[in-house]
Amino acid sequence: MSNDINISDLDIEKYFDGELPKEKIAAFEEKVVNDALFAREVREHRQMRLDLSIIRERHTLSQLMDQIHEQEYGKIPKLMPEKEQGLESENPKAMEQSLTSQNENETQRSNRVISFKTFYLSVGAAATLAALITLGSVWILNQPGDSANTAASGYQDLLMEESQEKRADSSSDRTDRHEDRKVVSSVSKKYVATAFAIAKDGYFVTNNHVVEDCSNLKLKTKTEDGKWVDFEAKVILNDTVSDLALVQVMDSTFTELGVLPFTFSSKGAQMGQDVFTLGYPKKDVVMEPGTISSTTGLDGDTTAYQLAMSLNTGNSGGPIFNTKGEVVAVVKGKHNGKEGTGYAVRVEYMLDLIEEFETENSIRLKKPRYNQIQYKSRVNQINHIRQFVFLVEAVK
Repeated sequence: MSNDINISDLDIEKYFDGELPKEKIAAFEEKVVNDALFAREVREHRQMRLDLSIIRERHTLSQLMDQIHEQEYGKIPKLMPEKEQGLESENPKAMEQSLTSQNENETQRSNRVISFKTFYLSVGAAATLAALITLGSVWILNQPGDSANTAASGYQDLLMEESQEKRADSSSDRTDRHEDRKVVSSVSKKYVATAFAIAKDGYFVTNNHVVEDCSNLKLKTKTEDGKWVDFEAKVILNDTVSDLALVQVMDSTFTELGVLPFTFSSKGAQMGQDVFTLGYPKKDVVMEPGTISSTTGLDGDTTAYQLAMSLNTGNSGGPIFNTKGEVVAVVKGKHNGKEGTGYAVRVEYMLDLIEEFETENSIRLKKPRYNQIQYKSRVNQINHIRQFVFLVEAVK
């Protein structure tokens, strides 16, 4: 981008309002692609606009409800303090006269008489509806990942849910096995998705919506003889806007992975570019081919690509590779209304998250430096890559 064109915070607002001059639009979009900090500022501004829009719609609906109530029943009466009502008087006759006068005035103002039961039922119904709307808005705002995408009709993240029953028994002495024992049961939810290594010393990337608020987190992989091996892990950094999370293996049985054979693309993917992903839509790694069908995601989301790819639950957090074996994006969701349409977060936002973690902790992760598979066939690429793509189990 040419340095003589200055992009200000006001220009961000104008861009979303469609008021940015044409000569600045290209420079603006180029800066979003090349400047990670500016791109983060843009998507945070976009998120703020969406939040304000929801609040504004909720306020408008509340005003509409008040207008409907006023047309049907009149204004909601204000409860006056006892002193203003004259009820502090100790003279019963004075109190009776005051109440009689108030009732007469009220009767003159309205020819309609509303019973207390009808009135409070109406108020209660309006209050209940307002509460449901408020709770619904809060739920939308608190959903993991890009709130715009989550709220949009037809969007679905690719987290696979399983039921997991946990039982805790009282004393289980084998000599007392015939005695009655208490059994406490509770049902928790186990979610399954995908993660992939970004450094050989136990650092992985997945989606934030996969690991957010989890009480237990495991990364699992299959050995050559087909047996599952699992490792305890924890979330070390997440970004709700890009819907990405860094996860670190914390298991004492874990040893370093081998050198990662793939690298991360330093250039944005192009429309029409062939790509593929590896993930866990079932209890085994699955390859899915596809194409970059758009350089923006749902509703023009500049943090994501649109994919022409068949994705299923369990694919969340999977890497998207180009034909050279470079990671260009991270799978995050699909569109229910458009068969074969998926969405993936651009790799630059993953690199931004990694850099943020390294800066905050003054460390350097053992990231791959050389691409060992760029000249290999896709079959050979997959054989080298698959051991670095893990299944995620998150209990919430």
